[in-house]
Formats: sequence, C-alpha cells, structure tokens
Amino acid sequence: MTLTQVHALLAVLEYNGFTEASKRLYMTQSAISQAIAALEQELGVDILIRDRRKAIQLTAAGDRIVAHLRNITREVNAIKEIAWQEKKDPVRTLRLGCFPSVCACILPAVIRYFEKHHPTIKIIPYEENSAAIIDSLRSENIDAGFVHSPVKGMHAVPVYQDKFTVVVPESHPLAANDIVMIDALAGEPLIVSKGGYELSIMALFKERNIEPLVKYEFSHPDTAISFIRQGLGIALLPELTIQTMGPDLRSVALAPTFYRQISLLTRDPPVEGSPSGLLQACMKTLTAEEKI
Repeated sequence: MTLTQVHALLAVLEYNGFTEASKRLYMTQSAISQAIAALEQELGVDILIRDRRKAIQLTAAGDRIVAHLRNITREVNAIKEIAWQEKKDPVRTLRLGCFPSVCACILPAVIRYFEKHHPTIKIIPYEENSAAIIDSLRSENIDAGFVHSPVKGMHAVPVYQDKFTVVVPESHPLAANDIVMIDALAGEPLIVSKGGYELSIMALFKERNIEPLVKYEFSHPDTAISFIRQGLGIALLPELTIQTMGPDLRSVALAPTFYRQISLLTRDPPVEGSPSGLLQACMKTLTAEEKI
C-alpha cells in the first residue's frame, strides 16, 4: 500500500469521479485507476462499485476501509507538521481564506497578533466568498478559512457571533428606535444580500407568519448598502458588514436577537503548534480580549 494509492482513492471520492481527481493530483485518469486497482488487488477486496451509469459508490468493505485511510492521511500530515516544528525557526506560511467583512474587520487584528507573537509565520490572505473558501480548502489551495456555514466532513471551530441589525436610511422612521421588533418590518421594502444566510433571515420571518416584501436581491452587501442609502429599502445585515458603512445610515438592534456563526474551518483538526492551530489560539485570545 502506498500513499499515492491512498491519495488517488480519496481524491476520486472527494471530487466524485476520476476526471476531476486526475486534474487535482496532476495524474492521468488511467494512472488513478491503476493505483486504485492495485490497492484493491493488494487488499483482496473491491473498494469501489464500478457502474458508469451511477455516481461513485463504496462497497460495504470500502466504506470501512476508507475511514481508516482518512486517518492515515491525517497522521501523515501530523508527522510532517511535527518535523517542521523541530526545525530551527522555520519560516512558515498560513494560506487563509476570508470573506470580505472578515478581511476588513478581523484579519488586521489576526495579522498584527501573528507579527507580534509568531513572526516566522507569514499569513497569505485569500479574499473569497464562503463557497469558494470551502472549495479551496478541499483542493488544498488554502490551509484554513473563515466561513459562516457548517461543512460536513471538515473541522470547524466557532470563533465569532456576528449579530444582525436593521439598516435603514437616517431619515427613516425606524432610525429613531433603539430596538426594532421583527414584526415592525412587515410591509417594509426589504433588500436581501445573498451572503449564504438569507434563508435563515427568511425563516425568521416565517416563524412570525410574516411574508417579507423582498424588493431587491444582490450578491454583494455593498450594493445593498448603496440602495439603502438612496432610500430604496431597508436590510438585515450582520454587524461586521456594516462597520464601514458611513454616518448617513442607521443600524438599529433587531429583536429577537439573531446571529450568524462564523467558524474557522480546516480540512482536519490542526496539530498542536501548527500555523492553523496557532490561528485557533489567536482567535480565542482576540475574542477574550475583545479586540475583534
């Protein structure tokens, strides 16, 4: 059994086919197929059900075997990490995926922390949306990423609760309130920012038997903020998103309180002392010291 065979099999499963797996591993499809066949021959059992009419599936034995193969890859990565740590002042990199509001409001504090406490680790930020961050993690183009939705099969640690507020123009009647009840938004023209959390917002209205008046939908919150500024509607936006929105808009607390959970995501649990592990510790410290 070789690591090449193990990686080939796991890639086929992760990317749901030989074509994409071959691209990711820079191998031909025939080489991927031969590696998996050699592994099956050595073990004396079929791992994959081969049926071109159906998606890739595991045999019963394959399902049990793959769980252990995943553990093998985790342990190999842990061994490599320990070896890196034993080198004298190794210069390391941490490729970190961040969606825009995290880039603007959390990342500067993280980089400042690492420059002070871990100067040999260089953070390389990748600004992407949550879906792209998850895909980059799966393809190992980044080491860790901040996301606001749970991902099955990956290691996630909650690091920040981002509270939603009602954002209105300064001249809007609701701007004078300290708190706005969700019921008060019935009939208000709503601008929805599709950041992956809009379904939760819609569910919040549904719980109160309110049919929201959705007037506009945009992929980027900056567009929603521009429309609010022009008096074209109001929006429910997370606090991180509105920290730089300007003085001509008003952010009013929403009742009931509603959060999006921001988590730090890695493919596997980080090894103690690794860049990703130090990032987790950094987030705990910054949160406890209220620096984010």
